[in-house]
Amino acid sequence: MSNEDPGSITHWLHQLASDDESVAQQGLWNRYFTQLAGIARGRLTTVKGRDADEEDVALSALNSFFCAAREGRFPNLQDRTGLWPLLVKMTACKAINEVKRQHAQKRTKKAEQYVPEMTELMGDAPTPQFAMELAEQVDRLMAKLPDEQLRTIAVMKLEGHTNAEIAEHFEIVERSVARKLARIRVEWQEHA
Repeated sequence: MSNEDPGSITHWLHQLASDDESVAQQGLWNRYFTQLAGIARGRLTTVKGRDADEEDVALSALNSFFCAAREGRFPNLQDRTGLWPLLVKMTACKAINEVKRQHAQKRTKKAEQYVPEMTELMGDAPTPQFAMELAEQVDRLMAKLPDEQLRTIAVMKLEGHTNAEIAEHFEIVERSVARKLARIRVEWQEHA
């Protein structure tokens, strides 16, 4: 170890197990952080409006590496040849986990925006006032739809008909029904 250059990666790897690990951590961070952030950036491009960026992922990967090295979990790691692929793999895994976390978070947010079905709201015996308000709301929403076919599709869906049944009624394919239902949702959301 005395023949090692104090600024070499091999020297820093050996220092990680010593009491003076902060110098080694800083050297390795300076050497690899930017490259690891670039790898993370490539993996995170599928997440729009993400709340964590590539620097967070690279920092997390390096932190995990330093903790694992301190615990002696890489006894055969001796030089940059083994270090770089390990850091790349750790960063890629962290980025993939971040993408999964953010997609799950979006699903949770959508679930929180859940609007109950009319039958759930009505229960066994709706009050007359509630029934009147509900009917008025349905009338307002139906009036916002631009044509009679969309209104009929909306009524059929509210009555519990499947997309296949609606498609058969209009003699169209189910995909067309799905598109029309999506259009109905958009129209109603704009007026909500």
